[in-house]
Amino acid sequence: MPAPQNRRPRARALAATGNRSLIGWTVALVLLLLLGLASQAKAQESFPRIGLSASKTSYVDNITVPFATDFELYAMVTGFNPGEPMNQAVASMPWVIHQVCCGAVLEIQDMQWNPALEHTGHPLAGVTSSVETCLDQDIIWLATITVRVLSQQAEDLLWAAGPFGPIRDCDGEVPFFMSMPVTIKLEGEPTPTEVSPWGDIKAMYR
Repeated sequence: MPAPQNRRPRARALAATGNRSLIGWTVALVLLLLLGLASQAKAQESFPRIGLSASKTSYVDNITVPFATDFELYAMVTGFNPGEPMNQAVASMPWVIHQVCCGAVLEIQDMQWNPALEHTGHPLAGVTSSVETCLDQDIIWLATITVRVLSQQAEDLLWAAGPFGPIRDCDGEVPFFMSMPVTIKLEGEPTPTEVSPWGDIKAMYR
């Protein structure tokens, strides 16, 4: 026997109420997560950076290179401002290289990893640098990356590296880390270069 007409709207209303409850719980969980991260970040005394530098020993945010020439960038962890120590002991650091501006391709020619750390993955797709115990240093060198910029224009390029997952400290907590960019200034006359698609270069180094 068909259900009375006055019961159908109630069934739909119950279903809608259930959907709203699920959405409400999801929003509440997301807000709790964000509040937890915000509270943890507020409790930090400093905000260290993980990313790229033109120097291995300190954060240098720019480098000038000729067109079609190999040069070195350094993946590292340091304090927020140049010359500041990071003041944060860590155990696991996931990071990835990404472009900020402006359309050129960064081609990796060679990698030299910090032998004191274990490294899983590749910087173009995401890599985790970790230590079994705990690492507490003013600056942590992660890798030396020999690169070449494929570009046809004389312009400033901005590349960076930053976290691509939760960075863990020695107690298993998740401190807040900022990314760290480097400006690449190309000088001289550009030479004809066949620019490979970004996907091909990314796949090459996975």
